[in-house]
Amino acid sequence: MRKFLLAIAFLCGAVFAQPSESDLAIWPRSYFASIGFNVIANRGDFFDHTVKIQNKDGLNETIHLPKNRVLLSPDYNLGVNVREFTFALSFQYWSTLGSIEGLPAEMADQDMSYWRFGFEATYNFFYPERFQVGVGLGYSFSSFSIENNAVSEKGFFDSSLKGSAFAIVTNIRYYITDFFALSPSLRIYETWYKSVNTDNCGTIEFNKKNNGVMDHNSYLWQTYIAMSINALVQF
Repeated sequence: MRKFLLAIAFLCGAVFAQPSESDLAIWPRSYFASIGFNVIANRGDFFDHTVKIQNKDGLNETIHLPKNRVLLSPDYNLGVNVREFTFALSFQYWSTLGSIEGLPAEMADQDMSYWRFGFEATYNFFYPERFQVGVGLGYSFSSFSIENNAVSEKGFFDSSLKGSAFAIVTNIRYYITDFFALSPSLRIYETWYKSVNTDNCGTIEFNKKNNGVMDHNSYLWQTYIAMSINALVQF
């Protein structure tokens, strides 16, 4: 993740640097910020698996995963437009109740929170018209934290899954004025969760031999389909 953040910092420095007048004539640029709301459908290993892990003392722990098929979250974006191209940083976060199967009935609903931070690059067809269609790719990091879903003979513990995702990004921009636009979008995140951390066992990495994972020796894969509508200010 550190290398990825350094790469983003370098790219942002390049695209946000003050251009010369000749560069502006060839590669006009503008900056934008947007805020919106996501409705996210998801499917994958969360609905098919529990995860059994073991700490260094040999104590077993079962992690029960949330079964929520639809999630909601705000959507924040900052970026730069360079002619037909857009480069953006995106951030999503939400906290809600998760439905956890396998726990006692009185504990089936637990607080969970999710964040995603990523970078996206898109090509905008029909630039510089008021109506534009963007298609591109993205890469992001995410964390999924759930309370009291890790069970061992010692009791119930919180857990946190860490992962990465590639994304296919599509959006539409309709500029109502030169400085304001509405932008619906569709993103498909193919996410692989690489590790889990619990208060009892610490961090356990998936897809490694002799790593404490007892019944699941590969990444947890989850697909998120996010539909959003954003208000965009350009300057």
